[in-house]
Amino acid sequence: MGTALLLSAAAPCAFAADVKRTAVPIAVVSSVQPASDAAHITYRSVQQSTDQLKTDLQVPVITGMKDSAYQNTLNANLAASAKEAADKIGKQAKDDYALNDGSFRGPYEITVRSELFSDGSAAAGGVLSFRVNTYTYIGGAHGSTIATSYNIRNEEHASPIKLKDLFGSDYKTVVNRAVLAQIAKRPDGFFPGTFKTIADDQAFYIHKGVAYIIFQEGEIAPYSTGIPEFALAIPGFGAAVPAGADKPSITASRLMINGKYSSNAHPVNNNGRVLVPMRIISEKLNATVQFTAMNQPIIIKRGNDTVQFTIGNTQAYVNGRSVQLDVPAKVIDGLSYAPISFVAKGLGTDVQWEGFARVVVVEEKHAASEKAFDVQSAQAIVQKQVGSGVTIEANGAQFIRFYKFMASNENVTYEYQYLVDKYTGELFTYYADGTMHSLSK
Repeated sequence: MGTALLLSAAAPCAFAADVKRTAVPIAVVSSVQPASDAAHITYRSVQQSTDQLKTDLQVPVITGMKDSAYQNTLNANLAASAKEAADKIGKQAKDDYALNDGSFRGPYEITVRSELFSDGSAAAGGVLSFRVNTYTYIGGAHGSTIATSYNIRNEEHASPIKLKDLFGSDYKTVVNRAVLAQIAKRPDGFFPGTFKTIADDQAFYIHKGVAYIIFQEGEIAPYSTGIPEFALAIPGFGAAVPAGADKPSITASRLMINGKYSSNAHPVNNNGRVLVPMRIISEKLNATVQFTAMNQPIIIKRGNDTVQFTIGNTQAYVNGRSVQLDVPAKVIDGLSYAPISFVAKGLGTDVQWEGFARVVVVEEKHAASEKAFDVQSAQAIVQKQVGSGVTIEANGAQFIRFYKFMASNENVTYEYQYLVDKYTGELFTYYADGTMHSLSK
């Protein structure tokens, strides 16, 4: 089956007849009544799966802008960008598949998601700011995410907002100084001496009077650092940089619960914190969820444990005890999300961030008395099953990670990832479709 997708740039979004799509835009649910002068993001969904390519696009559609002509052009550009990305990986999948030389380990993947940071209302200073994350996977240990930002003055004659508009004609000096200062606080997380200056078209977004400077994966830091963000208070907004906002953003791409991937929801980043879909996790853990209305508490019960939280609020409860969330719970694509630390506290699980593979792992807790394989024993399991190799990292709570290098005949170095369950000794690896498979059975 072919991999071609049709997304027309002349309209907000059009689709090929054989592609599953929603009949109407999927509205983003808000926990508070939106301002009457606010812009909104809805989505057109494109989902398709073939033996060559898995496509999961939530193409953003902007509504409610004061400048309808600008809005139409913006929506056409958003659709065109999604089409271009889908066409590119679709062609690559088709070409690699046609080689028929064993190198194609498909299907390849593309996922598009977006985040709204400022809604363009008067309360937001007329600033419309959002980001589109495009994730692609073409085999190997991990995929890659490209973050594209959009910052617009929501006026009768809308116009793009640039860093120069926020920080003056000497904006590069101002931003560079702030980035270098924040890198100096955590030098181990970045490539030494790589950052020199921001680009003329540097990506950034705006949230509550703070500009967040974005760098792409691998641009100035290792993949495991994620997408670094650097926060600067914008002069004249009267805002301060939130505590911890200068930490690198973590772009999680997959969620694994008790050894199985969840394909219908992804972890997301929110100001440097990883949020996970509570209903998806709860159902996988056989917990019950009580939810009546957006402004009412969400209650999750699992065994003797009960957690309670409210969308937009950092106040939550675990077995009746008050706890404070790092960031408020929020709704994304109709699902309620909360920080991963809350999952561990509230549902009696172990939660681990597998940085290199970009996976949030949620596992049942193990008793302290339960014997676990140490790093050396786990490494021996890997070597016995797949041969000796160079281990460049070995760590983990529920899983111990290994990376093995092998050279091809063309002297190209490939990187493979193996994970050992440190309680059972079971050996896993990632397949090209992003799923985890056991090599021990």
